[in-house]
Amino acid sequence: MTTTITHPVSLKVSRLIKAPRERIYAAWTTPSDIMKWLGGGCCQFVSAKMDVRVGGDYAFLVKSEQSGESEIRGTYRELNPPGRLAFTWNTGGCDGDMERAETLVTVDLLERQGGTEVVISHDRFTNDESRDRHQAGWTASLEKLENLS
Repeated sequence: MTTTITHPVSLKVSRLIKAPRERIYAAWTTPSDIMKWLGGGCCQFVSAKMDVRVGGDYAFLVKSEQSGESEIRGTYRELNPPGRLAFTWNTGGCDGDMERAETLVTVDLLERQGGTEVVISHDRFTNDESRDRHQAGWTASLEKLENLS
């Protein structure tokens, strides 16, 4: 697992998962799959509505002890199965930030010996604290994704 933090406030997290790219891509684009692995230890994804097409929207209902129930919303910007997807990410304050800053997530799925390297680039954070919380969340999510595949 590698993590790179850059400025402007962005992050990159990667993990090698022993599964084919097609399976990993499906885990990112299937509501029943995404609810099983997305989210760090502090939150649980309880519903997922996904219109998986460029310009299509998604909405995830999330529960956490810290902030109660909230919604994460976004729009798919790029879909290139099975190698890449990009989407906006609006937390609406569920990550501890009370502002509704829109960030951008890009996921690259790279064929590697023994599996797929999942590289998540998350850009446009308003501050280091939000970036750091998301880095922890993406790291935990990738651990759960590895167990799903």
